[in-house]
Amino acid sequence: MSTDLGKRVLDAVVRAVDADALGAAVQGLVPQSEAPEPASGGDETARAVLRKIVLDDILDDSILGARPGDTTYPLRMFFGTLGDELQDEIAFALANGLNFFFRVGMDEEAKISTAMEVSRLYYRFAQAHPLDEELVRALSPLLSRLLSTELEHVRLESVDNARVFDSSVHERELGSDASSAKISAPKSFLCRVVSNSRVRVKATVKT
Repeated sequence: MSTDLGKRVLDAVVRAVDADALGAAVQGLVPQSEAPEPASGGDETARAVLRKIVLDDILDDSILGARPGDTTYPLRMFFGTLGDELQDEIAFALANGLNFFFRVGMDEEAKISTAMEVSRLYYRFAQAHPLDEELVRALSPLLSRLLSTELEHVRLESVDNARVFDSSVHERELGSDASSAKISAPKSFLCRVVSNSRVRVKATVKT
C-alpha cells in the first residue's frame, strides 16, 4: 500500500473512532504500576512565576504589607490588581515592562526609554481596569518615584494634578484637541534631569 494511501486510511480510521473511548481503552491496557505519575509541583511553579511577574520578590515589605491608610497602600493595590488582570494584554504588557525595567541591566538611556513606555502602559491600564481616579492620583507619584530609584541622573514625575497644558513640560497625545488648553488625562510621566531640574522628556497629556 502506498504511503499516501496508508495515510488517508489512517486519517479515516481516526475520524471514525471515538477519541474518548479509545483513550479509555488504551489507558486500561497499561498496568497501574507502569502508568506515568502525574506531574508534581506545577501549581507551586505557577505561583512562583506569578510572584515574580508582580515583582513580589523585589518589592519592599513596606509595599507588600501596606495597610489602608499607609502611604504605600496604593502601590499594594496596584500590584494586586495587576496580578488579577494578567489575562488582559495591557496588564500583561505592563507587568512585562516593569519586569524588564527592574530586572535587566541596561544603560540609562535605555532605562529612561523603558520607564517612559512603562508609564504609558500604566495610564492605559488605569483607564481600562478598576482603578478609581482617587487611587490613581495617589498612586501615580508613588509609582514614578519607585521607577526613579533605578535611574541615576533623571527622575520621573507624575502630572496628574496639572489642569492646564504647558508646552514647556507637556506634549499633546495624538488625537488631542490642539485648540484646547484643558488637560483631560495624563498619558505618561514627566522626566527631569536631577542636577538642574531641566525637562528631559515631556509628559504626554490628552487635551
